[in-house]
Amino acid sequence: MRVLHTADFHAGRNLRGFDRTPEIREALSEIAGLARSERADAVLVSGDLFDSVNPPADAEAAIFAFFLALRDAGIPSIVIAGNHDSASRLNGLSGLLGWVGVQVVAQPSADPRQMVKALETRSGEKLVVGALPYLSERRLVKAADVLGADVGAWRQKYREGMNFFLQQLARGFEPGAVNMLMLHATLDGAVASGSDRGMQFDLTNAYTVSPLQLPAGAQYAALGHVHKPQQLGSSPLTCYPGSIIQLDFGEGGEKKQVNLVEVEAGRPARVHALPLVSGKELKTVRADLDTLDARLAALEGFGGLLKVVVRAPSGTALPGLKDRVLRQFPNTLGVELETLADEAAAQTESREGLTLHQLYERYHLEKRGELSPALREAFFETDLAVREAAGEGV
Repeated sequence: MRVLHTADFHAGRNLRGFDRTPEIREALSEIAGLARSERADAVLVSGDLFDSVNPPADAEAAIFAFFLALRDAGIPSIVIAGNHDSASRLNGLSGLLGWVGVQVVAQPSADPRQMVKALETRSGEKLVVGALPYLSERRLVKAADVLGADVGAWRQKYREGMNFFLQQLARGFEPGAVNMLMLHATLDGAVASGSDRGMQFDLTNAYTVSPLQLPAGAQYAALGHVHKPQQLGSSPLTCYPGSIIQLDFGEGGEKKQVNLVEVEAGRPARVHALPLVSGKELKTVRADLDTLDARLAALEGFGGLLKVVVRAPSGTALPGLKDRVLRQFPNTLGVELETLADEAAAQTESREGLTLHQLYERYHLEKRGELSPALREAFFETDLAVREAAGEGV
């Protein structure tokens, strides 16, 4: 059996005013072509089809065109919701998507029958997929459980909740079938891209799942959420395929891919990375003011998207710099000034390793005195609500 695994489309993405959906549509067309040429029996999409809960019409059109292309090739697919997706919206579209051969799991359920999907390939083999969409941290960890508890207790509370759902999925696996797991979450050991906003908080604090929690009956764990392609385990074989284009400047230079998984019932899976070539290259240029012209001249002919960071002493004013850069490179999306003040560097160093909550407590202590328990709880709840609304799991 040959299964193509992909994730993190983020259709509708807008980078500093630049619409990325045309590039995403191109990448999706490329992926559909790979599914055909590689004779994929099924396609798994591990969340974040869209970049926001209310995607624009052209983003929806790009997603539907992708699944229509798979249907025309006779390739069924299974999809889970990510933290950027609207679970209710995907639920509402599930009937229409089902018409083109897409099975959708948008919301977690304590009933494993709702989260375990099966399909029969053209060769008669059976694929069973335990599919766990993004599960809000607030469903598993309440503020009252976190306040006053150490990070270890917080992490354990989250993992216990996730473990319940993972074990429910394992109950749906079948002997004699190919059994796979889909998950939109952060696994211990995952390496984040620079664009995975909020991911460093997840990696160093609470919102991670241990690879040891993944059901042993799964032959492959198809993950989404982290944008950097990587393999994290071999039992089961566990992979993030990553995002399908360079979505932000933090992903500049990353090679993008989808995974082709070859597997038979009861035997270990094998995975092959299939490179993607769609999407513009993103590049960040850092230069001192006196070397900027030379650095830009070396980029003549660069057709991607550019961000320019100019290093200068604190207090330096550079009027007209942005217009000057844009005249030379109209595809520049940002021109920033980076000061060299030792004081600022020292302040940054002193903040390293602190969580957002610790930073806020320090700020409040310096400016207004000790933080009250009520305000601490309100800040925690607001932070989680904002992170979910903004889709900042990545």
